[in-house]
Amino acid sequence: MLRRRKMLGLAVTSRSIAAVEAVAVNGGGRARRAAEFVLPEGASLEAPAALGKALRQFLRDKGFVASRCVIGVETSCLTARQKTLPEGAGGSVAEILSLMVEREFASDRKELVFDYALQSDPAGQRSALLVAAPRQVLGRLGAMAQAAGLSVAGITASTMALASATNGSGGGDRLVLYLFGGGAELALHAEGAVRMMRHLTVAVPAGKPSAAAPANGWLDDLASQLRRVVSLLPDEAPGAAGRELLIWDDAGLGNAGCAELSHRLSLPARLCEHPSGVDAAAAEAASPGAQFSAAAALALGALRGERPAVDLLHSRLAPERHLAVGRKVGWAAAVVAALAVAGTVLALDWRSDSQEAAALKARLGEMSGDLDQARDTIAKVTFARPWYGQRMSYRDCMLELTRSFPQEGLIWTTSLAVQEDMQVVFSGKAVNESAVLDVLDRLKANPNLKDVKPLYLRESGGRQGSEIAFAMSFTYRPTDAPWPLPNEKSSSSPRR
Repeated sequence: MLRRRKMLGLAVTSRSIAAVEAVAVNGGGRARRAAEFVLPEGASLEAPAALGKALRQFLRDKGFVASRCVIGVETSCLTARQKTLPEGAGGSVAEILSLMVEREFASDRKELVFDYALQSDPAGQRSALLVAAPRQVLGRLGAMAQAAGLSVAGITASTMALASATNGSGGGDRLVLYLFGGGAELALHAEGAVRMMRHLTVAVPAGKPSAAAPANGWLDDLASQLRRVVSLLPDEAPGAAGRELLIWDDAGLGNAGCAELSHRLSLPARLCEHPSGVDAAAAEAASPGAQFSAAAALALGALRGERPAVDLLHSRLAPERHLAVGRKVGWAAAVVAALAVAGTVLALDWRSDSQEAAALKARLGEMSGDLDQARDTIAKVTFARPWYGQRMSYRDCMLELTRSFPQEGLIWTTSLAVQEDMQVVFSGKAVNESAVLDVLDRLKANPNLKDVKPLYLRESGGRQGSEIAFAMSFTYRPTDAPWPLPNEKSSSSPRR
């Protein structure tokens, strides 16, 4: 993306469009204008031409002059999945992810546009955040921008741009919570990349909140959803500075609500302010308020010539376009070349297999004496094996799992699978979420159980009302360290 002297950031939601115009100043950027365009009654992206004309008049009335823009959309319009890449992927990341897309989205591949953001961890494992958006929504955004007299430099997720631009107090992972009128979105930024985006189904009040407006009406629901997401996040890398919660508040949460979330999640939390919370050289806000934070991050990033981590307008997974001239001739040449190559490969492969089979037969004849001796040894060992006792690892594994469950009957298992390498996967139900988290804490504290991971945690209807369905996994690796029974005193206190 070429560096521009002026750039417009548009953070689009279902009820408004936050606009920030940034200009280049001394090698950095400054947000000189900011305004919020509330969608007129009856207006929506379903009529992009009319909406674009209204937006054009609004920008003109507010003094905006930039003609190029970057558009950010809500996470609720997107699908984001983390994909692990095989070792040695190298420069074939796009091809590998294209195959994954063909396999997982075969039915609606043509209706979606895909892009990805690469990730890596200290262990060297590479992964990617695969993001998909409806092609129809992107077309409507482009039509709206065209009607508003704007050229679009890129389309990305507002929360992803905001999470990438938000400064953390340390070098650890940061959870970026974006609260705005009518919605809430969460992103995990770790190891220099966004690894997770989530739309939270919280009834955040719309409109401009007052400074003293209480958040009690929706704070409990927000804290419950955040606690569930945080409990399922992977553990931080060894030696990390610690995870923190950074909040962009445009919904009246306030310092009291921030402190309450920090207490309930057992995470340090703070409210971000513009411009100090945005990682942009010499950035200044034209007007305060978190409603402009995402739009400012979009505009300032594009002004510095940075490409968004995910750009759905310039997808790296888009099918290549070829010229239609000479299509029949090209197809015929391709078929002939493919047949010639296939015939050559088959001939060489048959010759190689014949030589290898002859060599194996000769080697088998030379090893006939050793094979007879090995068969005799196997027969003797098999005959003697029942006379020597072996410790039953499965029984010990079941005992360790049983010790981790309380005796009150608040939680129980419904299925259990133990593999030969002592990897265990089990699922069950509980009367509340606290019972599941208590068992998870005891499993993690058990020195005989390794790689304890929660697989899912969700509400499930039961015979006595709402129940919690869950699944966990671990690997049994016995040590000499003792592990107390549930009714004995333990050094690790259960989570409350």
